[in-house]
Amino acid sequence: MIIQNFLNSLSLNIFSQSSLTVEIIHYSAIFLINFVSYLYIFIKFYKVLCYSKMTFEWLPMINPYVWPFSLFQVLTGPYFLFWSKIFPSVRFESSSLEISGIIALEALNSLLYFCVRITHSLILLLEKTETSITNTF
Repeated sequence: MIIQNFLNSLSLNIFSQSSLTVEIIHYSAIFLINFVSYLYIFIKFYKVLCYSKMTFEWLPMINPYVWPFSLFQVLTGPYFLFWSKIFPSVRFESSSLEISGIIALEALNSLLYFCVRITHSLILLLEKTETSITNTF
């Protein structure tokens, strides 16, 4: 919404003054869309790894120290350790509750949301530059 208002407030005179500026903005937006798209795919894959690790921790018959399951610990261990240092477990009288795993997964969901929003804003920017490029030729 903010980006859309910003793009609507831009005057096309700025874009039409220099075709080089428009092309630089256009190709930069294409590069950023590709980068954010690959970041989105990586975060989705990492989210699946995190969910798998948490699921395997709940199953008592799975040994997390053998080959296929140790891979999940190696890949996602530092990420969950980071969040457990920020949010230590909440202690009650005789038990404790660890909420850092839930917050870690929600952080990944938030990153996915921001990737989608950034991509949407970049597509709007691409549409503006595309119309400016076609108007100059």
